[in-house]
Amino acid sequence: MIESPIKYQRRIVCFLDVLGFGSLLKEFEEDADLENEPLSSENLVSVKANEFIVAFKSVVQLIPQNYCRYYLFSDNICISADVEEDRNIANEILFVVSNLFQKMASLGYFLRGGIDYGWMLDEEDIAVGIPLAKAYYLESKVAKYPRVVISDSFCDLLKDIDADFDYQLKSDEGFIFIDPFYSVIRAEDRIEFFETYRIKISEKLAMRYDDPAIEIKYKWLAETYNSFLDEFLEKSGILLENEEVGEEELKYLRNLKIEM
Repeated sequence: MIESPIKYQRRIVCFLDVLGFGSLLKEFEEDADLENEPLSSENLVSVKANEFIVAFKSVVQLIPQNYCRYYLFSDNICISADVEEDRNIANEILFVVSNLFQKMASLGYFLRGGIDYGWMLDEEDIAVGIPLAKAYYLESKVAKYPRVVISDSFCDLLKDIDADFDYQLKSDEGFIFIDPFYSVIRAEDRIEFFETYRIKISEKLAMRYDDPAIEIKYKWLAETYNSFLDEFLEKSGILLENEEVGEEELKYLRNLKIEM
């Protein structure tokens, strides 16, 4: 029986990586106590590893199943979105990625990634194409910090559909990336949203790192958070489409900046 040939489709591809995951692997092994002989079922279990896997699975559940496929390997998430039937999905992907970023951050992990758009061979168990390679390149070589950088091709798609992304995208060092904090406009509890980020980023800043480059990444994220919070306090009516934010809430939010 001859299988039907796989056809190219235009798809959005997002490649995400958990920042600093390499250092976690050693922690997972130590937590499992694998050096203890003889090995038993108890010291083959890493509580930390299991917590991470549960967190990872909870994040995956946020990915819309109706227009997305996803692939998981190690600490990576690859998302492929079909835009053939509805090109406006391109705008929704910005929120999908922001939601994933926020969920992982609430669990103590931060994402770095890249997004591209183009022709893909995309099936349930295989993904092949230039957009995947480009998204991986943006994640591994360009993003540097906990952020998701988008390609010119994906940016052009957003412009073609007249997507409203004036405040959703930021530029830095010549690259455009998704502002992860913009998703606060859809948050059920804005105070909890900002408080969680403040706590988790501050925890990362308080840690001691063997590699100074890691500390720089979280300092960048803290500065970006503070900058967005200032913008939200100034333009909340615009960001929230003219929704009024109470003075008590604004007063509380002013105290949620991260001390550097």
